[in-house]
Amino acid sequence: MSVGTLDSNLSRALELLGGSIDPDIADTYSSLESRILAQALENVEIAEQRLRAIQKLVGDFEEVLA
Repeated sequence: MSVGTLDSNLSRALELLGGSIDPDIADTYSSLESRILAQALENVEIAEQRLRAIQKLVGDFEEVLA
């Protein structure tokens, strides 16, 4: 993979994250690739927590649609 393609891919991956990386993650990981992957994982974990909280408030998806 060429350097230009790698830079383009990393820029796109960072864009998909919303353009920012948590400062704690930035301090923990040395490479941009590692930072992007760690931030993506953190975002998934946060989304799962929010989904569980929403399910507690409104019920499970199947129950709501029934």
